[in-house]
Order: sequence, then C-alpha cells, then structure tokens
Amino acid sequence: MSKSGYPGIDGFLGTRAPLILDVLCLAMIAVLIVLAWSIYLAKVKRRFALHKSIQITLGVVLLVVIVLFEMDIRLHGWQDRAADQLGGQAPAAAFTALYVHLCFAVSTVVLWIVTTALALRKFPDPPLPGTHSRLHVRLGWLSAADMALTTITGWIFYYVAFMR
Repeated sequence: MSKSGYPGIDGFLGTRAPLILDVLCLAMIAVLIVLAWSIYLAKVKRRFALHKSIQITLGVVLLVVIVLFEMDIRLHGWQDRAADQLGGQAPAAAFTALYVHLCFAVSTVVLWIVTTALALRKFPDPPLPGTHSRLHVRLGWLSAADMALTTITGWIFYYVAFMR
C-alpha cells in the first residue's frame, strides 16, 4: 500500500494515478518524437538502416513497457485510484475512455507487429527501397497515426480517471 492508501506506488505528477501511468504519460511524448524522427530519417534523409534500427528498438522498448504496465495494472488495478472522490466507483466516463483507448492500443500493437514482420521479411539487409516499399509506407503511416491516437486517448483516460 502506498502513502496515499492506494494499492501500488504513487505517481509523481500530483494526481491519483500510479507511478507506471505517470511514467507512460510522459514517455509517450518521447515515443512520438522518436517515431517522427525515425520517419524523417527514412523519408527525407533516406537512412533506411538507421530507421530500421530505431523502429526495432522502439518496438522492443514498447513491448517491455506494455508488459510492465500490464503486470502493474493486474497486480494493483486502477479503479480504486479513479474512485477516490466518487463514492467508491470509478466514473463511467473512465471506462468509456479506457475502451476507446484500448481499441487504438490493440490495433497499434497489431499494426506495428505486421509492419515490422513484413519489413524484416521483404526488405533486403541492409534495407533498400523495393517492391514492398509502397505497402510499407502505407502501413508505417497507419501505424504512426494509430500510435498518436493511442497516446491521445491514453491521456484522455488518464485525465478522466485520475484528475477529474
């Protein structure tokens, strides 16, 4: 039990959120910046090998973070923290925000895996443009947009559940 009386470790942003969610909320800013930089490297600078390395690293880091996040949520939950000022129940809006967020989060994971797996199979090593490039660009932009929407909906959930 934390100092605040909630299960798990308290966050540092001054809300009722646990530490892992505070870290994720801020880390997603870095993820979006690195993602944009990686796309820039491929599209403008044509640094395909560096783009590949960044994307694989980002994918592995995100996978580890997702596993840690899921473990924390499964162990400590989030509803008690969200229910603080609402008579013992998490607000319905938090569940709505969570379900919308999960739609984007799950589709992002699927798109990221498909985009990466296809790229690893279809591009030579070192990577160069080829017949798979057109599909890869479409999947990549779709994955990036989905990641941005995952981030935005995650922030909305955070606000509704732990700040209101």
